[in-house]
Amino acid sequence: MNEVSGRHSAVAAFWDWWGQRGRGLAESVIGGGPKDDLVAEMSAHIAAIGAGLQWEFAPGPAGGHVLVVTAAGDPELRAPARAWLRAAVPAPDWSYADLRQPLPDAADTELEFAGRRLRLGDFVVAAYRGNTAIDVAVQHPVFMDIGEEEAAQLTYLALDSFLGEEMVETWIGEVSWPGEPPLDAFPLQHLRTVVADFAAGFRTAEGEPQWVVLQGTGPSGSPVLALAQVPLRQITFPLFDTHVAVTVPYADRTPDGLPGPGSLEALRGLEDRLSEVLGADGRVVAHQSTTACACCMPMSTARPRPPTGSPRRPRSGTRATRRPWSPPTPAGPWSTTSPVEARTRR
Repeated sequence: MNEVSGRHSAVAAFWDWWGQRGRGLAESVIGGGPKDDLVAEMSAHIAAIGAGLQWEFAPGPAGGHVLVVTAAGDPELRAPARAWLRAAVPAPDWSYADLRQPLPDAADTELEFAGRRLRLGDFVVAAYRGNTAIDVAVQHPVFMDIGEEEAAQLTYLALDSFLGEEMVETWIGEVSWPGEPPLDAFPLQHLRTVVADFAAGFRTAEGEPQWVVLQGTGPSGSPVLALAQVPLRQITFPLFDTHVAVTVPYADRTPDGLPGPGSLEALRGLEDRLSEVLGADGRVVAHQSTTACACCMPMSTARPRPPTGSPRRPRSGTRATRRPWSPPTPAGPWSTTSPVEARTRR
């Protein structure tokens, strides 16, 4: 049995178990009953879908309960988590999610961590806007008294609680957790408004990702022009697991070696044709034009698979999460222009 077939079987087995026994066990535990059977059986079923997936219960936005099965920041587990969610069987008083949801009253929420009682409203943050992401420095007074690993776990727990996992993985870039509050810090509960305002600049009126123009020079000093969808994060396409680069030569060139009018028309037609052929099974997410590869135009089509990369700070336990993947770009100094809608600029 291959990996995909095994995953489908594990997902089906989970929902059979959930309907026959698991949901009843969960409701008993939420009501104060013993939890050992639920933890053992749930963990075994979830591990069969994807080793490393995490699960938890949360209150529903309109009452009831939410069962969350999350990749916890690991790009390679996004597809199994989404496959689990897509197979969900509706049940009264229950909803399901593959991303941690923001808490409705996060600022007033208290949590116990390593024998300490902490209030989420005491977290502060400094935010620094980049080209396509916001870097943050998150601080809590307890960071002075705990280790690096514990501070990292609390930082991501707080970010998920206020922003929700989707917003964190899509729009938050570098994350740090200083012991002292940054000089320009503000309450973490206000970061969601900052991020939402930033993200709105990269969406069309219909909510689709916009394209950002990148300009730079290649290793030989020749000009390079690229466009990429923003946000270009693995979480945006969780079921896409293959990256394909299509390289196309062009004959009509400008004096700088970039595509001339005749080539532009043909390349745009090819891009439209690729999008049509891919349909719902993929999408064109980036392309670049350069003379560095004998006048060619690589197009990146997604099903992007995140390559093995440097681990990001651990989010929980011993699991280390990785930064979301973006397609390779040519070397050289880059400058980013304002976002533009698809194909409005080349």
